[in-house]
Amino acid sequence: MREYLELKRDRDDDEDKWVEHYSSKHQILLLGEGDFSFSCSLATCFGSAFNIYASSLDSYDAVVRKYKKARSNLETLKRLGAFLLHGVDATKLQRHPDLHFRRFDRVIFNFPHTGFHTRESDPCQIRKHKELVFGFFHGACHMLKDHGEIHVTQKTKAPFCHWKLEELASRCFLVLIQCVAFDKRNFPGYENKRGDGFRCDQPFLLGECSTFKFKFSLAAKELYAEKMKRREVKERESKCHQAFSTRAMNNKHARVEYSSMHHELPRYTKRTKPHRAFLISTLKSHQKHVAFSVKTVEYKLVKHRSPNGLYASVEFLTEFIKGKYEKC
Repeated sequence: MREYLELKRDRDDDEDKWVEHYSSKHQILLLGEGDFSFSCSLATCFGSAFNIYASSLDSYDAVVRKYKKARSNLETLKRLGAFLLHGVDATKLQRHPDLHFRRFDRVIFNFPHTGFHTRESDPCQIRKHKELVFGFFHGACHMLKDHGEIHVTQKTKAPFCHWKLEELASRCFLVLIQCVAFDKRNFPGYENKRGDGFRCDQPFLLGECSTFKFKFSLAAKELYAEKMKRREVKERESKCHQAFSTRAMNNKHARVEYSSMHHELPRYTKRTKPHRAFLISTLKSHQKHVAFSVKTVEYKLVKHRSPNGLYASVEFLTEFIKGKYEKC
């Protein structure tokens, strides 16, 4: 039925009416509407709203409770043929049953905001705003027609300039094609609202703000894919180099330890009969590497008094080094 009415409207009125960047022939999706005054302004200027899909994050009951003029704006939009949606999360557009398969010429998000949690200059607050905008870009870029555009209107002074809209858009294969100053007077009847807290129906100071226009770019997608590929190659090379360095360092330590053990504690045979004083001196010099007491070893040497006592002491020392005795 809706398609029939749109076709009839196109036949009855071939005049292309424009309001700034928006035409009555454009299929327009508006997200994050507060009191629906912006979409109502477009519809009134067009004289029709069959091309407008206006949505809000809040439910219908919450909208009419928050904003005094919301009910009348919604009634005007409905009378002019607009498609109204409530409870639409701008970061999950692809999951919405009424929007998933639709494509638009313009997707508009005016003054995106996550709510007043802390000061606007707080890094945590900025991070939340950036997550919101990135989620919107990620979903909206899949809902554009061939020459469709995504429009985000935002303040341009600090701390809002730290959101880095262009960088967020590039991660979704979108390129900035134009940035124009936003003038509220060009949209008769539009009233910007805070949208959150006990002052939700009050306007906020606009100051310097602009409308950022983005377009999907296949070249940007290919460049981003190439960039990610180079990053993966660099990460693999870095991991391989790190693993090789660690392995080489371990081998070096193992060689040094083995060499120092053999230099400090040479193996003795039955023919070699060093003096006891030399054995005790050797053990004392090796205390940093071997965890046992020299006095205990001296006791062991005295204890093994026999015709072959010296050899027994050397044998005990050798077995200890090999790990037979963990404690004395």
